[in-house]
Amino acid sequence: MAGRDVFKKARPVIILTSRLLGLLPRFIFAATWPVLELVPWKFGIALRYLWAKRLAKTCGDNVVFETGVRVTFWEQIELGENVSIFETCYLDGKGGIRIGDDVSIAHQCSLISFDFDLAAGPGAMKYCPMRREKIVIGNDSMIFSGVRIFAGAELAPRTVIGANSVVRKGNYEPGLYAGAPAVLKKALPARRDRLPDPKSG
Repeated sequence: MAGRDVFKKARPVIILTSRLLGLLPRFIFAATWPVLELVPWKFGIALRYLWAKRLAKTCGDNVVFETGVRVTFWEQIELGENVSIFETCYLDGKGGIRIGDDVSIAHQCSLISFDFDLAAGPGAMKYCPMRREKIVIGNDSMIFSGVRIFAGAELAPRTVIGANSVVRKGNYEPGLYAGAPAVLKKALPARRDRLPDPKSG
């Protein structure tokens, strides 16, 4: 049985549990997430979903966090439905991250929504001003393992990023991208059951 079918059956219990947990202070969930990162199997996935519902700006149904996923600035992170984020990914939400529906992010990917203005002054580069820009990943997209996505990158629905690619600031139309920096390798046809673009919300 697919994960989304399991979620549909368990949804009433999940929603009730989520509402009860919502009565607890938010800092408890932020403080205990690093422990939950290590909890294995479906039990760990269920717990991490409940924690994400409490921590994220928005979180849709059937969002899977596998083990070892580190997230910062939860309050700037928006998650659609049927999202899978696999082992040891890193999401830094300083500038905002919006992930649409039906998105898969493979293991060891990083989403970094800020950078530094290295030309801002004569001082040490580590103290340069920080620039924050949202990362947007459109519906029905796939991010393969080891990808780095940086601030200001906007991926249209139905975008695929090949393994170990580096996605810099810019707009990426539907297609298969690969390389460092990532460039278009192949256009992809639109889905017949086209989903709305999360950037329009």
